[in-house]
Amino acid sequence: MKTMKIWRIIFMMLAAFSLASCSSDDDYKFDASKLEGKWRKAIRSGLMDGETVIYTFYPENWYSGRIEQLVSAWPDEGWTTIDLNYRVGETGHMNIFTGRTYNGESKIYLEVDIHKLTGSEMIWYQTNSSEEIARFTKEK
Repeated sequence: MKTMKIWRIIFMMLAAFSLASCSSDDDYKFDASKLEGKWRKAIRSGLMDGETVIYTFYPENWYSGRIEQLVSAWPDEGWTTIDLNYRVGETGHMNIFTGRTYNGESKIYLEVDIHKLTGSEMIWYQTNSSEEIARFTKEK
């Protein structure tokens, strides 16, 4: 009788432990749908940068899509358009590729980690680093 009670307690503890250790992997999944739209690169104070950069993201699915990059450098005031492609993982690591292919593969244009992505702000960090590369605000 005591042995049966001990086995029940052990079984209940194992069941409770196994349920408590379960977690959903979706808790940390990156929401790439927030990338859609126009993002203007913020000008950092203290830097002499007369360049205006706007990235427009056109998602094709939850992890990849197309980017139209508009660049205007002072004093020219003209806009240059660059077509790019992107692929972003569940952790926010993003590879940006040129539209051209070399030996059947696109060339990596930029590799970043998206540190913060809200409806109005995005921050890019250098991959595997705490160094901020760029900060963006979303245009309406």
